[in-house]
Amino acid sequence: MQSLQHARQAQTDAQYGLAPVEAVAPKQSPAKNRGRLDVMADILNSCRSSSSKSHIMLHANVNSIVATRMIGKLTETGLLDSVHEADNVVYLATPKGADFIAKYVELHRLISRELVPIESKTNNPNRLNSLNF
Repeated sequence: MQSLQHARQAQTDAQYGLAPVEAVAPKQSPAKNRGRLDVMADILNSCRSSSSKSHIMLHANVNSIVATRMIGKLTETGLLDSVHEADNVVYLATPKGADFIAKYVELHRLISRELVPIESKTNNPNRLNSLNF
């Protein structure tokens, strides 16, 4: 979309005899990725009630590959349980998974703001409030 706008602007500038201006890419901050524990917590949080894989992908903001791998690991460790209903499979956090979320939230409350960068997704207060079990 943006390249189309730049092309139209260049065409308009050429029509009016204006010199082309070099496009300057905006400075982007380095990507702030979530860690494995953050993704686990988001998946378990989305599974507080029975959730399908697509629901987990949407609410935990992960793609299909990551969701499949993490669901498998969480199921192996006993934090997540798969329930077969009719034609589909739904996932539900176990009591051990609920305990993981409670400890995860407690840990984040103990960490001072100076230790966690402001840009960090894990420092988002709205995210922590939504993880209450």
